[in-house]
Amino acid sequence: MMNLKTLSCFFLALSLSAFAFAGSKVSFDAQGNTIVNGKPFFPIGIYVYDLSDAVMKDIKSKGFNVVIGNGFKADQFDFIHQNGMMAVPFSTPEFVEKGKDHPALLAWYLIDEPEGHGHTPENTKTAYEHLKAKDKDHPIGLCHFLYDALLTFKEGCDFTMTDVYPVTANRDVPMRNVGIHMDYARAVHNNPNWPHWTYIQDFGGPNTDGGKWAQPTAAEVRCMTFIALVHRANGILIFSYWPQAPEMWNSIGGLNRDIAKIAPWVMAKGTEVPAKSSTEQVQARARKVGGSWIVLAVNTERSAIDTTITIDGLGDVELKSLVNANRIKATGGKLEAQFAPVQAMAFTVGPAPRGESVLQPSTRP
Repeated sequence: MMNLKTLSCFFLALSLSAFAFAGSKVSFDAQGNTIVNGKPFFPIGIYVYDLSDAVMKDIKSKGFNVVIGNGFKADQFDFIHQNGMMAVPFSTPEFVEKGKDHPALLAWYLIDEPEGHGHTPENTKTAYEHLKAKDKDHPIGLCHFLYDALLTFKEGCDFTMTDVYPVTANRDVPMRNVGIHMDYARAVHNNPNWPHWTYIQDFGGPNTDGGKWAQPTAAEVRCMTFIALVHRANGILIFSYWPQAPEMWNSIGGLNRDIAKIAPWVMAKGTEVPAKSSTEQVQARARKVGGSWIVLAVNTERSAIDTTITIDGLGDVELKSLVNANRIKATGGKLEAQFAPVQAMAFTVGPAPRGESVLQPSTRP
């Protein structure tokens, strides 16, 4: 028979265990940032087809913090959580049953590309409402590849994802389409801060979909990612787990490390300041955080270009690159820059935002 001390220890251990495995609570703040258990979180996700120990080790080494899709099983939530990651699964009955109260759950993937799989706005909205009735603690997302679908299915989600893949076999689709779809997602919801996560293409080659897609280069993957960040993506998702192209795949780790440096700047409380490029080819974003600045710029085309970026209030300063040793001077808020094809840049001036990591999910609800 247990004595009082033993009984107290038993119930303490039981309560701590229950606390450790309490389900996550996920929402969005006024800027569209993801909030996990009250703390900011920037999803860097990867769509997987399997989640073995080897795959987990690989994607963790590349800096991912979220797994997405139907390539993992409903009994792997503990495995995902133990590896410090979160999950965005499809909302099948088994996943809802096992995942809705699990700390590894980030959000629900309601339907992938409903416009291409026979779904109607009505049945999508109904599915959304049924899922929301079962789980009010996690947002529900839809992914679209068609521009018009963002409007058609707008009532079936709490956030949107877009999968615009411009690296076709002939490379004849504008890279800037990545950002155009993002802007439209916010327009149809009449909310400039509507939460949006953007898929980035890393797949392709002659053996993919009959050769429809080219294999993106590391520079093209980086370019698409920076287009998304310039258009204020609240999460970056890579489609898909694609180690068949070693040079490109090996570059993903460095890209994700750069996203990790940028994320605190774009999630901190600050002000978006218009950044005007003298050429349409180059897109730019400027953000003031306290007395500091971050400037993101990307050449969306596959040809070199010189441009001038004008940022009101920046003044005469020297900015340093977030990703290498380069520096650039602004005179009267104007930056003169030479861009190689699909080149992306990130510059800052002043101290970085302070605070907790935005890359590790908070485990305390």
